[in-house]
Amino acid sequence: MKVYDYNAKLDYGSTLNKGKRAEQAGREKAGREQTSVEAEPQGDRVSFSDEGRLRTEAYKEAMNAPEVRKDKVAEIKARIASGEYEIDSKKIAEGLLRDDLDLFI
Repeated sequence: MKVYDYNAKLDYGSTLNKGKRAEQAGREKAGREQTSVEAEPQGDRVSFSDEGRLRTEAYKEAMNAPEVRKDKVAEIKARIASGEYEIDSKKIAEGLLRDDLDLFI
């Protein structure tokens, strides 16, 4: 059976310093290799696919759209007031069942 001394002093600092020194050495080497090409410093670049751009545009349009379609509400109110608006209970039931089935599939 192994017994570990958890109270022993661990020197994580030296390991971190080794990593930092290696990272800096890599940067210096890269700097020496690039000295012949004096160009603008290049930063990170991001490019979006056409689908990503389309989704972003659709999202912005949806966020700018009004929550209530006043024209649609006014039309339905007018049809109810005139007695022309009929409720199709079968269509409502089908929609409810379809929504419930989507939860399980």
